[in-house]
Amino acid sequence: MNAQLAGSQHRQQRGAALIVGLVMLMVLTVLAISAMRTATLDLVMAGNAQLRENAFQLADSGIRATLRRVEANAINLDLVPPCPASPRPWSAAALPWQAAVPVPALRGRYEVRLCAAGRTQDAVGSSVGFTQLHYRIESRGRTDQRNAEAIHAQGFYREYEE
Repeated sequence: MNAQLAGSQHRQQRGAALIVGLVMLMVLTVLAISAMRTATLDLVMAGNAQLRENAFQLADSGIRATLRRVEANAINLDLVPPCPASPRPWSAAALPWQAAVPVPALRGRYEVRLCAAGRTQDAVGSSVGFTQLHYRIESRGRTDQRNAEAIHAQGFYREYEE
């Protein structure tokens, strides 16, 4: 009878070891899946940060390209439309964007709009009179992937002697 009792306990212990082993395997599987999801999420977040940086660089490229064209007199500033009187952000109907310029190195494109923001005069009593004509450049950079977007604005002025 002792042999029968010992065999019965032995079978029960082997069954308990199987259940404990399956529970441990389940816990390890859940941990592995959690680690994979965390790694995937980190990868997506890093990709989004890179795309935001690319959009930032694209918008900056648009401003720099426009300033280079102004310096080279490739843009007739007399033909630049006035800035809309409505508060910003301006709609594309109020001040349209120019055609998009692709930048393959940054996997995206930028669009620029330019408007005349007004004029100022030198102080009264100055020996030489100068007029400053103020302009505003807005540049929108967009990446081809996930449409990350950044908009930059910069002002500049031209000074004319009267």
